[in-house]
Amino acid sequence: MRIAICDDEKTYIEKLKNDINSLQTHENEFEFSEFESGESFIEQFSKDKYDLVILDIEMKDLNGLQTAEFLRQIDKNVILIFMTSFDKFVYQGYEVKAFRYILKNQPKSIYLKQLSDTVQEYYRNKKYIKVIDDGIEKELLTVDILYIEVYSHQIVIHTLNKHYYQKGKLGDYEKMLEGCLFVRSDKSVLINITNIDYIKKNQVFLKNGKSLYVSRNHLENITKAFLKFSRSRWG
Repeated sequence: MRIAICDDEKTYIEKLKNDINSLQTHENEFEFSEFESGESFIEQFSKDKYDLVILDIEMKDLNGLQTAEFLRQIDKNVILIFMTSFDKFVYQGYEVKAFRYILKNQPKSIYLKQLSDTVQEYYRNKKYIKVIDDGIEKELLTVDILYIEVYSHQIVIHTLNKHYYQKGKLGDYEKMLEGCLFVRSDKSVLINITNIDYIKKNQVFLKNGKSLYVSRNHLENITKAFLKFSRSRWG
């Protein structure tokens, strides 16, 4: 996992590296790049260069929010978290799609949990299922799936740009996607929680504008799952 840390306090960069390394297992390895200003980070940044970018907000000259705005112009998908001693900037973080907003002075157990969640998010984003597309087997990232439904005795996997018609049972896909934040909205539809924009009454509205019906039996469960996911984004 390629991690860029941008903070004008060298001692804090070293502390952060040590804390992240404490999360390392045989399944994940961390490679760090260090920057002590937003300007030095921007000078070398390019799309897909890092898997995770950690920015301090209160840096001199170019602050973390300004650096993040530049970053998002080039790479809209890299996982971004802010580190800061203050919580007054939290809502501005939404504008650049930050995954986490972590306070430096909070209890270490909470801080480490948030870092661990971020690492798990990275690996969750890499998970895929195999589908048949025009007779060819291909890998489909689970984060790209909006929802899966049973339609006319087939499984239809809906993404933003394409629909994949597959054989099988919805229950099999539900087991296959365990841990990937998919929840049923009724007996024939499985929705990716991460692609929900909001829930209103008995309708789920996805980020692409599509709305889906939620049955009474599944409304409480999908609402709880969505709220839990939404709250987890900010620790």
